[in-house]
Amino acid sequence: MERRGNILQMDSSRCIGCFACETACKMEHGFPAEIHPIRGMMIGPLEQNGEFVLSFVPTTCSHCENPACVAVCPSGAMQKRDDGIVFSDLELCIGCQTCAVACPFGVPQLNPQTGKIAKCDGCKDRCADGLWPVCALRCPTGALIYGTPSRVVQDIRHKGALRVAGRVLSFEQGKK
Repeated sequence: MERRGNILQMDSSRCIGCFACETACKMEHGFPAEIHPIRGMMIGPLEQNGEFVLSFVPTTCSHCENPACVAVCPSGAMQKRDDGIVFSDLELCIGCQTCAVACPFGVPQLNPQTGKIAKCDGCKDRCADGLWPVCALRCPTGALIYGTPSRVVQDIRHKGALRVAGRVLSFEQGKK
């Protein structure tokens, strides 16, 4: 059984589609513009209550429990650590893209500058030094939450309670 340490949770209700997470990741890892280790997926515009609404969902590697990318990698470059982080060892990667084809989410991408696979590695080196993943660190709205599972759940509950309280306050003020 793997041992999960800190986790990265995404709160799509807070994402504004600014791409600060993606830009920070690219800068941290030296990825070219065409690589998207974390994506802000746009949803909409959708019509809600007579208005058009646009929302964003940050998506990245799920660090799957049984990652298909690891299972099919012929060189052993795609690996999963004991803490659940799935990463590509660039020294072993042969750039065959078998992992990219196997991933149901399309996460691994061929870096045209290196000919090797690029993907989210959970900022494993930063986290080993006690730092946050750069995407969560740079997110201006707190849409990316990092920490122990209990801290992340507590943070999500707190943010949800604040949203409900805000709706109740708006409703009460509207009755006056």
